[in-house]
Amino acid sequence: MNWILLILAVALISWLILGGIFFAYPTVQRLKSRRDEFGWIIKVPIYLWFVLGYLSDVGFNLTWGTFIFRELPRELIFTDRLQRHWTGTNEKQKRRAQPWARRLNAIDPGHV
Repeated sequence: MNWILLILAVALISWLILGGIFFAYPTVQRLKSRRDEFGWIIKVPIYLWFVLGYLSDVGFNLTWGTFIFRELPRELIFTDRLQRHWTGTNEKQKRRAQPWARRLNAIDPGHV
């Protein structure tokens, strides 16, 4: 029972962090084009956010990605798994990937 609660807690935290990244990503993309104008006081929190985001993406892939696609991941991050299913031949997995690909591409065109 404790393992289930731990897994649910990690999944929830990863979900919240990933949601924050969805909202922050377009802003960071705009800042990226001006990165030479910023000092380390701005860069350090941004890079820490990216590390946290990457780790939450891995956590999301291991938990929710496994639940969504009903398979253990071959890839480390959810986007790579999504791209494999989106371009693959399995129609069932393609249908499962479609809403996620639409969401990601709405935020970052061409992401998937």
